[in-house]
Amino acid sequence: MAKIAEMTQLSPTMSEGKIVRWLKKNGDSVSPGEILAEVETDKAVMEMEAFESGVLLEILAPEGTLLPVGSPVAIIGKAGEDVSALVETAKKSIPSKKETTPPPQTSSAPSSIPAPETKVESSKPAQPVPLKESETEISEKPNSRRESHSYGGTIKASPLAKNLALQNGVNLDEVVGSGPSGRIIKRDILSFQETGGGKGIGFVKRQDRKIELTGMRKTIATRLAHSTSTIPHFYLTMEVDAEPIDDLRNSINKDLKLEGHDRVSVNDLILKACSLCLKEVPEVNSSWREDHVLEHGRIDIGVAVSIEGGLITPYVRNADQKNVTTISREIKELASRARERKLKPGEYTDGTFTVSNLGMFGISSFTAVINEPEAAILAVGALMEKAVIRDGSLVAGKTLTVTLSCDHRVVDGATGAGFLSAFREYTEHPLRLLTG
Repeated sequence: MAKIAEMTQLSPTMSEGKIVRWLKKNGDSVSPGEILAEVETDKAVMEMEAFESGVLLEILAPEGTLLPVGSPVAIIGKAGEDVSALVETAKKSIPSKKETTPPPQTSSAPSSIPAPETKVESSKPAQPVPLKESETEISEKPNSRRESHSYGGTIKASPLAKNLALQNGVNLDEVVGSGPSGRIIKRDILSFQETGGGKGIGFVKRQDRKIELTGMRKTIATRLAHSTSTIPHFYLTMEVDAEPIDDLRNSINKDLKLEGHDRVSVNDLILKACSLCLKEVPEVNSSWREDHVLEHGRIDIGVAVSIEGGLITPYVRNADQKNVTTISREIKELASRARERKLKPGEYTDGTFTVSNLGMFGISSFTAVINEPEAAILAVGALMEKAVIRDGSLVAGKTLTVTLSCDHRVVDGATGAGFLSAFREYTEHPLRLLTG
């Protein structure tokens, strides 16, 4: 008897998936565990397996279809089996997503905004009326007639601006206002004419662009909104002397170059330092569980990786038990597969702590949002060259600013400060990172 294959939940946070590519076609035999299709989830492109034996009789969701988890995607049964009734039933349960087609445009208005509606005021040509630009002219009576605007409302323009536009054949819909609340005034009309319709200097009207939300962006938005609204964040910032850790990195990389290995980064050393800090201050390596706090025995540290369409956090498992070069190789490998959307759910879920580094973009310091259900996240800024006081003298040095975001239900101020104090010790005496 034929059965319906459904969109499988391929990750803990997946609520919908898009069929990227069918690996089986109608008429192909399938068995449990065989890959039916590649599906784009909120985090990665993953493989959807078959759970039934038989023949793929009908593909219900073509490539590119976005469907909620549990929606019918195919029918599997015996060769030659009549499944027409089942197909009709299945198709009725597939949610339909309607797309709104914008009406034809009659001006330079953005394609996602309705074009202006034409109103006929009178069969007689309008007569120019001399006016003075003043505050009283900028304020129109509520029930005075106005031209339609491409934003779906009305054009905000002073009477003088309207009159000038009418005399000179200027389409008000193409003019950007510089008056109060974006109102078009005299100088906007004159500027529009002087610049040849906005082609030179002056105000230029750019088209709006509608960007469809991906599954990843929806998930990120939901998780960040939930984190900031339910977790009482507080922040601790510390500047550390980064010269020792930078010197150690350079020394390690010289040796690795001679041996033909990949270089390590300051971030690799920071992640190792965090793993040792979590051993010393295990309260930070915890999660809120409503009726208790879970202090994790493992130390799995996530590294925030920017990818097309969003952000993902793969985890280095048992980071405290790995040396710096192993951590470095693992981060590079995870980041590479993250950008290819090839991570498995077990590689980007269920961590205990996260490091987010924007130093490569020149950001000196920032605060990060906690990655639930973790209790803290460390935001790492750029390594900055600056004047520092050392042994009572002003000398050239290097500093690093880090900010620890804490869940106040789990981590108190003194506890977070203890973590950063340990972090300073490891970064300013980094040889301990090689023995820890």
